[in-house]
Amino acid sequence: MVIRKKLLIFSEKLELYHLLIHHFGAEYEVETYRKNEWDSKKEKLLPTVLDRVTLVIIETKSRFSESIRIVRQIQLHSFSGYILFISRAENRIRQIEEKIYAIDSGADEYLAYPQTNEEILASVRALLRRVHWKRVYALRISGKEFQINPQTRKVFMDGIELVFTKIEFAIFNYLILHLNRAFSYKELYEAVWGKEYIYDDRNIMAHIHRMRKKMGDDTKNPRYIQNVYGTGYMVEGE
Repeated sequence: MVIRKKLLIFSEKLELYHLLIHHFGAEYEVETYRKNEWDSKKEKLLPTVLDRVTLVIIETKSRFSESIRIVRQIQLHSFSGYILFISRAENRIRQIEEKIYAIDSGADEYLAYPQTNEEILASVRALLRRVHWKRVYALRISGKEFQINPQTRKVFMDGIELVFTKIEFAIFNYLILHLNRAFSYKELYEAVWGKEYIYDDRNIMAHIHRMRKKMGDDTKNPRYIQNVYGTGYMVEGE
């Protein structure tokens, strides 16, 4: 029995589901959910996302913050596919703000209103072609070569594995996904823990401290996860 890959849709309407079924149903299994189903089903869906989903498509008009939360939670669970964000917002200023925030949060592509079905299908085809490229990624930080495998949650520094906990990997992976950008404690907490910020800065600091020790870094003058005065943390690399 051949197990087919999935396309996962979050939308309040069924038009997108029917469009993708018609064009990709022979090759992919297509599932659709309303966003309000996410909290009750995410424990079941997230392992599915990790295992079989190739592309996630999130269509939104008025519940933008909830859509962004879904993007972050999927990315933090080592999703190796792609995320397409489709906005139905008609205001151009709002579209610009949404696009910046969606891409910064982990979406791979943003389509602004109005979109034709042909434009949506072209974006889906392009992302499906690229999905095989997104496996293990490598970068250089302060003269060290890092390799990160989101599927296995493994990190290697100059070929030596760093054994991170789930939370430590989530923090590092999030900073790597947004390389050269500073994040506040609030942003990191809400992205990694997936909950409203409760001023738990000491908890974040403790995790960062342990990660630095595992990297053999100087905790007073760190090179890999840098302190950004007045903001929080960032990873600067290429």
